[in-house]
This record gives sequence, structure tokens and C-alpha cells, in this order.
Amino acid sequence: MLALIGFLFRHFKGYYLLVAFAITMALVQVVADLLTPIPFKFLSDKIQKGTTPVFLNGPLSLFDRFILNIKPAVNDQHSLLSLILFAAVAVVLCGALSAILSSFQLYVAAFMGQHLSAQLRGQLFEHLQRLSLGWHGQQKKGDLVQRITGDIFSIEKFVTDGLIDLFAGPLTLVGVIVIMFLLNARFTLLAIAIAPVLAAVVFGYTRAIKAATRRAARIVGEVANVATENIGAITIIKAFTREEKEVQRFTHYISQNHAAGMRAGSLQAQFTPLVTILVSIGTAIIIGIGAFIAGNHDFSFLGLTVAKGSLSIGDLTIFLLYLKLLYQPMRDLSKLTIVATRAAAGAERIQEVFDQVPEVQEGAVSYHSPQKLQGEISYENVIFSYVPGYPVLRGINFHIAAGEKVAIVGVSGSGKSTLVNLPPRFYEVQQGIVKLDGVDARMYPLAILRQNVSMVLQDSVLLEGTIRDNVEVGRPGADDAEIVDAAKKAQIHEMILGLPDGYDTLVHEQGKNFSGGQRQRLAIARAILRDSPILILDEPTANLDVEAEAEVMSALNKLVVGRTVLMVSHRLHILSAVDQIIVLRDGQIVERGTFQDLKRWGGAFAHLLVRNL
Repeated sequence: MLALIGFLFRHFKGYYLLVAFAITMALVQVVADLLTPIPFKFLSDKIQKGTTPVFLNGPLSLFDRFILNIKPAVNDQHSLLSLILFAAVAVVLCGALSAILSSFQLYVAAFMGQHLSAQLRGQLFEHLQRLSLGWHGQQKKGDLVQRITGDIFSIEKFVTDGLIDLFAGPLTLVGVIVIMFLLNARFTLLAIAIAPVLAAVVFGYTRAIKAATRRAARIVGEVANVATENIGAITIIKAFTREEKEVQRFTHYISQNHAAGMRAGSLQAQFTPLVTILVSIGTAIIIGIGAFIAGNHDFSFLGLTVAKGSLSIGDLTIFLLYLKLLYQPMRDLSKLTIVATRAAAGAERIQEVFDQVPEVQEGAVSYHSPQKLQGEISYENVIFSYVPGYPVLRGINFHIAAGEKVAIVGVSGSGKSTLVNLPPRFYEVQQGIVKLDGVDARMYPLAILRQNVSMVLQDSVLLEGTIRDNVEVGRPGADDAEIVDAAKKAQIHEMILGLPDGYDTLVHEQGKNFSGGQRQRLAIARAILRDSPILILDEPTANLDVEAEAEVMSALNKLVVGRTVLMVSHRLHILSAVDQIIVLRDGQIVERGTFQDLKRWGGAFAHLLVRNL
């Protein structure tokens, strides 16, 4: 719980005054609730003893003379009717004040809950954008989505439904015990004798419920991940008739989630009635002992004696009213436990992400060099590994002059895609240096570095929006003429005009309403619009048929003009026009040269070429 409060305190920064205001309102409401039973004490004393407190003379005189227009009896300072009316008005006023403050508290709690959830989602999403591809590659998409949605909702619900009670409950307990001690200290000790037993039950069940709820929260992330993975791979699942297997796998996680939820639910089902029973036992004992004392008898228990005559029936009634206020926060705690535990589990899972430091750090704070690079690239003794001790690239050394076209080839797993992902710093090298224009890439601010690199990947993904929005990703703010010009160079303009809405055609999720070739040409249009000096092509035609490959290659031929190109390809027959080919094997360069030279030498490239035919 302390960790949750600390988490909330950090993220409520800027709203501390509002939180203090809410706590103050809770304090005033507690005072109003504590004052509500007091008028019954005055009535009891008036009826049994014929006395009224001196400090009530002013209000009661007002009721006597101006409201009721009656004169008190000779031996009685104020009439019983005045005191009854005063007590009724006082109870109504305290109740109205409590209701108004409760309304304000609910509004403030809702405001803080909505603000916090919006802020957390924004911060968490932004932080996820800054974490490296290496970290993202180790995570489960569904679990991350669950943290952004479900876990933050659990925190929001706690702030909205439980945060005020968390402060008001202890204040009520303290206030009730203080007032009860002032009324009758010895009887109060008897009245709260059941409290330690109740506290032990609450503590024990709270720990068990917390463990079950945290397990359920983790499994919900697994359920979300399986669902996300399944929906994303539905074509493969249908193609290999894995529907039943996937249903079984999903059902397995659903069963685990159900079991964890039932464990928490069964504990809660035991906890709430047990608290109620203990409260009822405590109340029954107090009624019995109190009535015995009020009936003019002494009562002793474990050396504690309450003398006869020290407690009246009126006093007993007041004690019972306060006893209800004493036990109510303990009852509420049984409900608050689930909400607080879910929020605490969610806060832990969210903090786990916030604690991740981006592996790729920002470059120089003050940067005054040119915004646009020439495009020269150098790898100097570069060593890189995803898992420590298992290098993917080993001692890579080569230089690419500005405007040169270089192809990276090799069998699957040789490190090709890893190599081309290093210039834009998607990953951080462990040893060695990658230089752009003779400067360590780590010295460039990431925004400037990546503005100078365009990429066309094996399976280019389109984003939600229109065709125009997707092309404009290359250079936000580009006008329509520039977007159309880029589409023409990518040989996709005519296809776009053939659509009913043209450039305003909506793109479905990941561009599934376009063919692979169309998606690639839109990605090329995006890269053309970006107009960066360095172009990375990672298997841009791997998933295309012959006709679509020809269309994409025609568009690529226009894109590569005047740029430094790093190209990964398994289709070796398209590499005859590049300036240099680098052959990788097990993360090392084993050959380097032109297409004709490598073919003539009969080495690793020549063997790959024969296999590629």
C-alpha cells in the first residue's frame, strides 16, 4: 500500500493543493459524522437528569422565545421541546453538510482519477516510444496493451472509489475512539475489545487477497497477449488449421485467470461475512454489558471494572451509534482491499516500464552542425549482440562513400538486418563505432540522425488514416503538390486516382486493404518525400510476386538516385548495378567486391548465387 501511495504522490505532481483540499473536505465530513450522535446525548441527559449543557443556552433560548414562543418551567432552564427541535435541526444540518461534502469529494475524486489515468497513459505511451527495439522485442504486445488500458483503469478506479475512504477511514476510527473515551474511558476499553481480533482478520485476509489479485492481474496480461497474437496471425492460423489448438491455448490462460479470480473472489466472500459476524458479536457483547451496567450493576473483566451508575441507557445508545461508526471503516476495508490491491498490482507493472532506461540515449545536448548529412557511413570494429556473450556482429569494418550503393548479402541469421539497423541507432553497439560523415552516430541528436535516414522494409506497415496521411509521414507538413509528386515517382499515383476517394481513401489496419506491392510503393513514396541522404532497403521485394517486384524495383530505381544506399536482399540477380557487395557469414565479413568480381572469384557469393537461381 505504501508503494501505491508513493506512486500516486509522484504522479499527482501539480495537483497537491487539490489533493490537500479533498483530504480537508474528508476531515470536515468526518467531523460532521462524529457530531451527528451528540444531540442524542443531550436529549438523554435532559430526559434522565433534567440537565442541558451550559454552552447550549444561547441556541436553546432562541428556540424557546422566538421559534416556539414558550417559556421554560421554573425549575427547568429550557423546555424539552426546544432541545428536541434543536437536536433534530443539528442532525439534519450535520447530515446535509456531510452529503454536500461527500458530493464534492466524489467530484474531486472523479476529476483526479480521470486526470491521473489520462496523464499515466500519455506518459507510459510516450515512454514506450523511447524504449529500444531490443527491449520491445523481448515484450509481449498484449501485456503492454493491458498495462496501458487495464492496469491504469485499476488505478483510476482506486482514486475514484477508494482514495478518499483511505484517508477518511483512519480519521473516523481515531475520532470515534477519542469521543468514546471522553464519554466513558473504562466502558470504551470493553467496547473496542473485539477490535484487535477484527484487525487480525483484516490483516490476514488482506495479504491473501492481495497475492491472489496480483496473480490475476499478471494472468490478464497473458490473456491479452494471446488474444493479440492470435488476431494478428489469423491468416496463418487458418492456413494451417490451428483454430482448435489456439482455442485450447487461449482456454488454458482463461482457466488460469478464472482460477486466480475465483481465489480472490472466494477470499472476499469469506472475508466480508466474517467481518460482519465479528462486528455483530462485538455489538451484542456491548449491548449486554452496557445494559447490565445501566441496570445498576458493577461489571469486572480481567481486572477492568466499570462501576454501576457510570453508564445510562442514553449513554449506551450513544455508544452503539459510535460503535457503528467505529466498525464501518473496517467493513469498508474489506471492499477497499480488492480495489487497492488491483491498483497496487497495476502500479507495480506500470512502474516496471517506467524504470526501463532507453538503451539508445539521446545525442549531444547542444548541436550546431548541419541538419542534413552528406551520407558517408563507416563501421569501425563494430561488435553487437542481443544477448551478452553471443555476438551477432563480430568486428565489422567497412566504409561507404556518400552516394555509394552497397548490398549486404548472406544466409539467414548472418546479421544482415542487424547491421543496417545500426546507423539510425535502433540498437546500440557494444564495441566499436558507427560513423556518419566521420562523426560517431551517438553524437547526433536522435531526431536529426533519423531525419537523415529513410527506410523501406520487407513488409512496410501503413498507419491509420488516409493515403495522404501515410505519404505525409515522410515529411509532416508537406503540401499536396509534394505528396502527389512523391506518389508519381513511386509509380503509385495512377492507382490512387483510380480509388473512389483518391488520396482521401482510408487505410485499414496496417494497410490490409492494399496489396503487398501497393504498400511497398506507398512506403517508397514516403521515403521519396522524406528526401534523406541515407536510404536503407531491408528486403523490400522479398514478399512480392514477379510483376509486383518489377513495379517496386522501377520505383526504387528512382528513389536511390543521389543517395547512399544500404540494401539487404536475398534476390541476388538484382544486385548487378550496386557499387559494392558485402557478404556476411556468422556475423563477419567474408567477401567484398563488385557483382562481377565476386561471381568470378567463385567464393561465398558465387555459391549463394548458384543457390539463388
